[in-house]
Amino acid sequence: MGVTKIARMLALIAPLVLVGCASNTAPVSMQFAAKTDAAKYHRVAVLPFDGDGGAKATIDFESMLASVRYEQKPYFTIVDRTQLLNVIGELALQHSGLVDPRSASKIGRLTGAEALYGGSAIISPVAYKYSTEPRTVCPKDRKCYTTQIRCTTKTARFELTPRLVEVARGTVVYSDTKIGLASSYRCDDQATDDPEQVLVTKAAANAFQQAREDVAPYEKNVLVKFQSSTDGINPQSVEIFKGSLEFANAGRFDRACTQWADLARANPSSFALQYNLAVCDEVSGRLDAALVKYQQVDAALTKPDADVNAALVRVRSGIAEQEKLKKKPSDPRSSASQATRR
Repeated sequence: MGVTKIARMLALIAPLVLVGCASNTAPVSMQFAAKTDAAKYHRVAVLPFDGDGGAKATIDFESMLASVRYEQKPYFTIVDRTQLLNVIGELALQHSGLVDPRSASKIGRLTGAEALYGGSAIISPVAYKYSTEPRTVCPKDRKCYTTQIRCTTKTARFELTPRLVEVARGTVVYSDTKIGLASSYRCDDQATDDPEQVLVTKAAANAFQQAREDVAPYEKNVLVKFQSSTDGINPQSVEIFKGSLEFANAGRFDRACTQWADLARANPSSFALQYNLAVCDEVSGRLDAALVKYQQVDAALTKPDADVNAALVRVRSGIAEQEKLKKKPSDPRSSASQATRR
């Protein structure tokens, strides 16, 4: 199973885990801008990666970039691999020559790429560490005794170093090493653990996720708490309110939010209902509206509330990330000419 497929599975499973582990909370998917300026280069090519994991990493890195979407559109335009290989062949470049920024710049100009990714991927041998755990054994008709059972920790390590060369200047504009680790622990009296290849795949997925957050917008699930206090809710509304919380805990905010809106009109002094209506906007991605409602809830308080404080910080941060994503990427060629003039 490929790295990108595993990452996609983990992304789908995460919300279910979050819902199962906490009550009166909702997982909200928030989008973040890339952590580096590498994301401003939208038309890119992926050169062959070096290292024992390079061949697969090249394909997986290209697939990772191709899977990035923003506002329902592909975020990157990837140079066709056949076209890329033809250009490399025309330039008669050996594999070792691809790491030269000047060669990469030539490739970029011939393919129309703004920037080219390359780098390396190194798979370390799986490390084994041995230890023991005590076990109590009680044979029939004999005294119990303690014995030691051997246990094994296996750790896989995947080292991914993506590097980005800007075509206009022929210089490296991004390079970083991401270390992905994955471990399993098993004692001799327990069931089997993950095979080595599974651990390597998990370690690679971890390294790729780190790199993805550097070079492209990404999403993460954030837990948003909703309130369950019945203070300020009249007795006739309490049972409906409790039922709305069950809908919310089941992820049915379509029902919960409708009920909260109806209840809020009859119970205007309820802190929980006013707060939860802000949660409804946040869960739906209406962060500006959510911020207004959280501020109104905050203004009605006579002392600070930890949940309101956290909500204000979270929503303001989300709005700031949205603003970053809306900014038009700067033209790399313009940046290059400015750098030359300086």
